[in-house]
Amino acid sequence: MEPTLTLTFMSGSRDGEVVQLAAAGSLLSVSLGRNAPCEVVISDDPYMSRRHARLVWGGSSWTLEDMGSSNGTYLGEFQTERKLTAPTAIKDGEIFRVGMTRLSLGGSMDERVVVAGAAAVAKGKW
Repeated sequence: MEPTLTLTFMSGSRDGEVVQLAAAGSLLSVSLGRNAPCEVVISDDPYMSRRHARLVWGGSSWTLEDMGSSNGTYLGEFQTERKLTAPTAIKDGEIFRVGMTRLSLGGSMDERVVVAGAAAVAKGKW
């Protein structure tokens, strides 16, 4: 079964929005950043780098990796938050921060779901 990446925005102007990306093809990574060609574009965060971070599917779990961003990628929240220095496994329900935007891996579907798989497939990323 091909993986589906679900991200829930936990802060900012998109707070509560759920983004779902369906896998298609052999490249199973999703990049997050300020501009296209990132699959998840977060353009209203001034601390977001052009290509900030990526999530990579390893066959049974996701790995979060900073892509050399200016402001870092963090896993966890508040006192337990830690800056990533290497690709790190991330579990369903864990919260991470890119720029000042907090996201959760996984989430429930609601009326604000954005299914981005078609656009990602068109770019050959998924």
